Amino acid sequence: MNKSLICLSAIAMGLTSINVANAANATGTLTVKATITNSCVLNTSATGTTSNAILDFGTLSSLASNVDADTTTTGGTAIKVLCNNTVPWTLAFDAGKNAQSTQRRMIGGAASNEYIPYNLFSDTNRATAIGIATTAYSGTGTGAAQTVNVYGRIPAGSTLPSAGSYVDTVTVTVTY
Repeated sequence: MNKSLICLSAIAMGLTSINVANAANATGTLTVKATITNSCVLNTSATGTTSNAILDFGTLSSLASNVDADTTTTGGTAIKVLCNNTVPWTLAFDAGKNAQSTQRRMIGGAASNEYIPYNLFSDTNRATAIGIATTAYSGTGTGAAQTVNVYGRIPAGSTLPSAGSYVDTVTVTVTY
């Protein structure tokens, strides 16, 4: 009986070993997908932080002659356009919050009801004015942020208002 039990145990162990020796593999696939839609954003860094572009005329004591500023000088921050690669885009600027007809103006002063007129331009010579709600810039996306500089001028002979801070907000629209 002991010999039979030992023999059966050996056979059972052998059958178990056969199953391990006959292990098989099966394979499948994993499909990895993403869909990119055309998009453009303004003034957004690679980390997703959004900031405003700034055109700073600085501290002024006279408006007797033209006062020029641009988004590349101290206190200025250029507009950044980030569009997908090969996506065509255009930029348009509104009149700002304080315009009178087609004249953009900053508001401020002691009583917050005085104005300083200014104009926007797309070139360093300030020969090409940026109209209101018209295309001022165009380009094609590269997939990386593209810098767009804006040039400003307070025209000579503007009335010198009271001391204080003056500001305007112009909405920039990217169309793609």
